[in-house]
Amino acid sequence: MSNSVLDAIKAPPPVGIPLVRNLEKEIGKEQARAIVGKAMVGAYVDCRKIKRFEANFHPRVEYEADSGLPVEREVVDNTDETHGHNITDCQFAEFFRQIGEPEIDALVTCGVDYAAENLIRPEWEFERMQTRMQGASHCDFRWREG
Repeated sequence: MSNSVLDAIKAPPPVGIPLVRNLEKEIGKEQARAIVGKAMVGAYVDCRKIKRFEANFHPRVEYEADSGLPVEREVVDNTDETHGHNITDCQFAEFFRQIGEPEIDALVTCGVDYAAENLIRPEWEFERMQTRMQGASHCDFRWREG
């Protein structure tokens, strides 16, 4: 099954990896990751705008739609003021583990969650305590209207 978001990450063969590694050598790991992380957050927020998701929508609206993300979700909480789901399968994590680059996955996928949520849903509190990329059985995404 083809997935446009995953395909964009994987092809051409992960060009972003040598780019990140070269930036780390040139300007230092911390600064390179800050720049790449900021760019990834911007790209994710722009993608949401293209799909016409508005700021502060209840999280279920986005996740009931086809987000295009290669993940399997299990909803664990869904009220008017809260939402929670677990990511029980993530093709991003599988791909980056397979190519031996879990740090890059943490940077370009998992690493954008908090900054993106601050832009996407500034009126919601967001929390994620664990990720599959870190070795957990699932990623735990939780929101509470603030």
